[in-house]
Amino acid sequence: MNTSGIHPKGNRVLIKPDKLENKTEGGIIIPETERDRHQMGILTGVIVDMGADSFREENTEVFRLMDGEMKLVERRVSGYEAFAKEGDRICFARYAGQPMPGEDGEEYRLLNDLDITAVISDKIDMTEFRKRESL
Repeated sequence: MNTSGIHPKGNRVLIKPDKLENKTEGGIIIPETERDRHQMGILTGVIVDMGADSFREENTEVFRLMDGEMKLVERRVSGYEAFAKEGDRICFARYAGQPMPGEDGEEYRLLNDLDITAVISDKIDMTEFRKRESL
């Protein structure tokens, strides 16, 4: 349910990005400034709301004059079919979309439907600061 007060139009999709952890597995507390910077790079979230033209297939028909009349000679699909819906957990392009504060106090991102790259499982977690392994 959309309690953000933000209602996307056209092919825009409203996402509630996953939140970063406040501390690492080892117990190190992440400073708020560092967390904010990394939060914009989050790749996963949940679809909250979608514009009316999101995930809509668009067809283009090509007509040519043949034997004195216009005939359909080709039908091109220039869009795509819906692969995600409200409530789906998705992966999207890094740094995609516009961050927007909702009237409910939560942070959201408004992005184009083409920026969504996959529907993912709830078990996939990409929000932790992970330690780097030495080479």
